[in-house]
Amino acid sequence: MLSLRKKKILSAVVDGYIEKASPVSSKEIQKNCLQDCSSATIRNELSALESMGYLIQPHVSAGRIPSEKAFRFYVNELTYENCLTDEETSFIENKLLRKHDSLDDVIQQITDVVSQITNYTSVVVKADMADKITAIKLLDLSNGQMLVVIVTETRVLKDGMVDISDEFDELMLLQAQAWLNRLFVGKHISQFLNFTYPYTLTNDQFKLNSLFKKIIDVLRKQSLANGMDVTICGEHNIFQHSEYSDVANVQKFLSEVGSKDKMAQVFTDDGGQDGFVTIKIGSSENAPEGCSVVTSRVALGANIAGSIGVIGPVRMNYKKVLAVLDKISNIIIDMMGKE
Repeated sequence: MLSLRKKKILSAVVDGYIEKASPVSSKEIQKNCLQDCSSATIRNELSALESMGYLIQPHVSAGRIPSEKAFRFYVNELTYENCLTDEETSFIENKLLRKHDSLDDVIQQITDVVSQITNYTSVVVKADMADKITAIKLLDLSNGQMLVVIVTETRVLKDGMVDISDEFDELMLLQAQAWLNRLFVGKHISQFLNFTYPYTLTNDQFKLNSLFKKIIDVLRKQSLANGMDVTICGEHNIFQHSEYSDVANVQKFLSEVGSKDKMAQVFTDDGGQDGFVTIKIGSSENAPEGCSVVTSRVALGANIAGSIGVIGPVRMNYKKVLAVLDKISNIIIDMMGKE
């Protein structure tokens, strides 16, 4: 548990590092937010935060820079702040509220706007979930694993592998398959994107709730992985950030964003709830190494799920990004409500 003073100092280091991309000194912190504290007291607090893993001192005589742990604390403590200027707000509205020829045109405008205002790479993932499920089959592979096969009106999804216990016999397999078919057959895929596990629907013979949870996770994951359309804009923005002055880092970043399958996975692994905002920081949180990913879930139409967001360095202006995504999400809600 951090004291109020430690929180203020940590936030000051993160804000200063986001703004200038250079280590933040005790004198800067004193000047900007803790004028009633001595430099010695602030240095002691900085040392304590460093020992706790929140800060890094690149050189003995340098100030501190935040670690990924510090950025995670920072975004968890953020309260909403509309930091958009009137000009930025007008720019967003003029681009998105004009008449559009198609949904694809809207999506292209969204990626352009997000990229231009945030100066990061923007991504929009559209997933058409209008398909109806016609059957679910469970196949025992006799090696401690089960294959989940989902049959829809237009395709067969059969990439879902689930570990099963030795006690899961053929009868239990058939019972589980029948139970899942009662739940899902005849429904649109979109109906279980925000699915809550129906433990109350299981009867006494189904004791393995954890297995059913795994199966439903597979249903959602494999369905989302098909029929996705990924639009990316502003890859060149990475050159504006000092972390990517190194050619190897640029090549690695461009390779990551160049894989649309990977971007689809990163930008939809967020719980699936409309209006849900997710911030992933670094590889420990399933973002590409050295990157942060901020996403917001939106409904782009009937049975069309969407995720909009940005990918960029961990030293990201999260306040600005969140304000942009909030504004655009509200516009999309209004647009969809009028159709």
